[in-house]
Amino acid sequence: MPNPQLYTEARLSPISLTYYGFCLGNGDYTVNLHFAETEFTNNKSYRSLGRRIFDVYIQGIKRLKDFNIADEAGGVGKAVIKNFNASVTSGTLEIRFYWAGKGTTGIPLRGVYGPLISAISVNNRKFTL
Repeated sequence: MPNPQLYTEARLSPISLTYYGFCLGNGDYTVNLHFAETEFTNNKSYRSLGRRIFDVYIQGIKRLKDFNIADEAGGVGKAVIKNFNASVTSGTLEIRFYWAGKGTTGIPLRGVYGPLISAISVNNRKFTL
């Protein structure tokens, strides 16, 4: 896992998470979304029974549908990074993670389902490091 400290904590919500980038210059950006399934396990206990499925919208456009972190990363505790291009035309970037109404809602514990994100980075595509 690249930079494992990035994935030791995450934000999650049973329904929706929304992030705004304010005061951005208008232009084209690369949005990097960092995920790792940290709430469920693969040890054949009740904590391995959960499934997290959610949608991702950037600037109001659905970019990921029925996204399952563990499936995409090849298991729990593994990182996956999704990169997207986005245009900012009014100085604001909106990223929304929304529960797709699928997956588990009470296993292994109430409140651990819904969208989860470990980190977000946004880079202006005109500038490279």
